[in-house]
Amino acid sequence: MKLATALALSCSVGVLALPTTVSAYFDEPGTWSSGWGQGISEYSAVSTDGKARLYIACSPDRAVSMDLTVGDNTYGIDSQGDFNLIIDGEEVSTPYETDSHVGADWFLYSWEALRKANSIVAVTSDGQSVALPSKGSAAALPNASSPEMSCLTGFYSF
Repeated sequence: MKLATALALSCSVGVLALPTTVSAYFDEPGTWSSGWGQGISEYSAVSTDGKARLYIACSPDRAVSMDLTVGDNTYGIDSQGDFNLIIDGEEVSTPYETDSHVGADWFLYSWEALRKANSIVAVTSDGQSVALPSKGSAAALPNASSPEMSCLTGFYSF
């Protein structure tokens, strides 16, 4: 067998053996997704209609970043306003503010609640309310006590 034929066959078999995931791409509407790039672990939940997105970025050397985008408006720290999450009927105010002990604890509570959620609603400071998916959250978000969890809070790390 010629080298070129052997390489082509080897590459074809390798492509067929690639693993597949539930989410076809990052930010797929109606589900959670996760990714990693340039030292940042990224997690995202996009509404079914694709008009709202909750985005969480974690790094081993800086505090977690979380924002909500609804249409052209972004909410969270350094944004147009605040947002709260209602996870299975329990409201968590500004889960992205982690500089205090209470804020760090609320972030950790929210993280674990999101992993197990049946319903997630985000409410913005200007009165918008958007449903976010719970599908795929347990697969996308690592357990807070696992080594895969790279989120640090402004108050302490996990």
